[in-house]
Amino acid sequence: MAIVKKILLVDDDPDLREALADQLVLTEDFDVFEAGNGEDGRARDESYDLVILDVGLPDMDGRELCRLMRKHGVKCPILMLTGHAGDADQIQGLEAGANDYIAKPFKLPVLLARIRAQLRQHEQSE
Repeated sequence: MAIVKKILLVDDDPDLREALADQLVLTEDFDVFEAGNGEDGRARDESYDLVILDVGLPDMDGRELCRLMRKHGVKCPILMLTGHAGDADQIQGLEAGANDYIAKPFKLPVLLARIRAQLRQHEQSE
């Protein structure tokens, strides 16, 4: 039996957050912890295997949250999942410390494949 991976999902859209969390949990590979803003995401004191961040959070830019997480020692993969899909947005997200940048709308099978790829790569580097 595979070990369930813990994912922190930070997005201000409660409908998207709930739907995505439900879909990830249904795979039986993931346990999802939700936060609706950057402060709640930062306040989580658990260790996660992967973080999914939205850029447009109500209290801070998701890229800034990514920078803060990296500064505070978060080593797990961080995926930006956002409607900000321009090249400059992607570059800023990756330069802020994200491992991957996925534009909304997204296809769930593609997101799952990218999550698994990031987790594999992180495990191999450990």
